[in-house]
Amino acid sequence: MRFTTDLRCQIGCYSHLIVASLNEHSAKPASCEPLPLSVVILCKNEAGNLPGCLDSLAGVVEDVHVVDSGSTDDTVAIARSCGAIVSHNEFRSFGQQRNWTIDSLDLRHDWVFHLDADERFTPELVEEIRSLATPQNEKAGYYVPSKLMWGNRWLRYSGEYPAYQVRLFHKRRLRFCDSGHGQRESTAGELGRLRSPYLHDPFSKGLEDWFVKHARYARQEAEEFLAGDGSTGGDLRAIALGSGIERRRAIKRLSYRMPARGWLRMMHLLLVKRAIFDGRGGVLYARMKAAYETTVGVFLAAGRLGAPVAPPAVGRPEVGPPAAEVAQGAQPADSDVPT
Repeated sequence: MRFTTDLRCQIGCYSHLIVASLNEHSAKPASCEPLPLSVVILCKNEAGNLPGCLDSLAGVVEDVHVVDSGSTDDTVAIARSCGAIVSHNEFRSFGQQRNWTIDSLDLRHDWVFHLDADERFTPELVEEIRSLATPQNEKAGYYVPSKLMWGNRWLRYSGEYPAYQVRLFHKRRLRFCDSGHGQRESTAGELGRLRSPYLHDPFSKGLEDWFVKHARYARQEAEEFLAGDGSTGGDLRAIALGSGIERRRAIKRLSYRMPARGWLRMMHLLLVKRAIFDGRGGVLYARMKAAYETTVGVFLAAGRLGAPVAPPAVGRPEVGPPAAEVAQGAQPADSDVPT
């Protein structure tokens, strides 16, 4: 079994090296000096995606940590065979899991990058990080753009490039807090913005997996909105005076009160964001996002009627890190969290 897993990892890594030689997105940067960077990858049943993810880090990042939350496939064995440090922690929420990695892992470097198994470093990103991950840099972290990929096709318009998230940060200057199905950042420091993207292929496990996962995301998004006070004053102020990210979030919250939100989302992507320029893939993804927004609307309507929205509470873990875990005086940072 060990030999089989090792062989599978090596085949996976070598196959990605072959693809990398043909694909400019995956080519290694000219400099071979390892980055002063620790990379954390949250995983569960990612045996298919992990070899490609680890290959994009090979030769440029030496301190790679895979945090597994109960895989039943070869994820753990593949990670170890490819040289990653493996840890285990039960997944409760993204905010809690990311804070656990900061508190519990023996991270070799101060600067940390959180990467998912279906994401890849690019050579441009490597070189930009190299210029920033220094002891002299006093920023708390950086918004990093991502390219939404469908296989080898970049969905530039339907993926709303650049979709920013804070992925690169200093481990003593930033924390995470839960927000809907994802997380937001909390920091008292200054956040910068990178130009170079990483690659993200959320369809690598097939469309059925995407829909199952996003049904859960839709329920969590609806739960968060229903748990709020329903006021709109802050949203109106954000639309009038806030930053671009604050305006988008405020418009999204106001959209929860609008009918036909799925149809409106699709028209917005196709016509305003020009997803039609991505071809058939862009049109299909716009339809998928419309289905997601429609599902959010169904959960909202069910919650308002008093119908059960969430799974039974028995066995459900608590969501969110304790308040004491968030740095004192910190404020939530703004980022675009793609679905």
